[in-house]
Amino acid sequence: MHRTSEERHKQHHQTSEFCRRIPVHDLPSAGRTFEIEANVEERRALSRRYGIEAVNRLQAYGTLKPEADGRCVRLEGRLSADVVQTCVVTLDPIEALIEVWFARLYSADATDVWQDGLADAAQADIGDGEAFIEASSELYAEPLTGDSLDVGDALAEQLAIELDPYPRKPGAVFTGCDCEVPDTTPSPLEHLANWRKGRG
Repeated sequence: MHRTSEERHKQHHQTSEFCRRIPVHDLPSAGRTFEIEANVEERRALSRRYGIEAVNRLQAYGTLKPEADGRCVRLEGRLSADVVQTCVVTLDPIEALIEVWFARLYSADATDVWQDGLADAAQADIGDGEAFIEASSELYAEPLTGDSLDVGDALAEQLAIELDPYPRKPGAVFTGCDCEVPDTTPSPLEHLANWRKGRG
């Protein structure tokens, strides 16, 4: 039984590790600014979610602004984070600073690109069992449900996009050994990053 986009988003928001909902039903034309920061418990939950050693800091500021057509909401801002990942070669901890500007578009009229893509794939011959969902290079309008937007969850997803899927210490190289060849299958973080960056 397939769940609707609204049901999936509702369940996701209920279990979000970093929830900061901001009302969007009464946004002024100039937009509404925000400045948020994840607390210790939220950072620990996010580090577990993404399988990294630590998220020592996660904060952001920006604006939620209605588009000219009145049907979309644009989220723009700057994300800043300090994270600790594990070197894929030495297994040593690697500290990284993430500073990035980001923009996202939301609309109550938007369809769920994943649900639509999977529905199309179900009717197509996908050969080896893998389905590839193409996304436009333009900024894709994500579904907006309810009268508020979970900015914290959007930031958590943006953080995942910015994480290095294969962190490596400077100068670290693989050396010959009798061990098994490391698995080079793209990680979920890399898939997410490639999909998002392909959308511009």
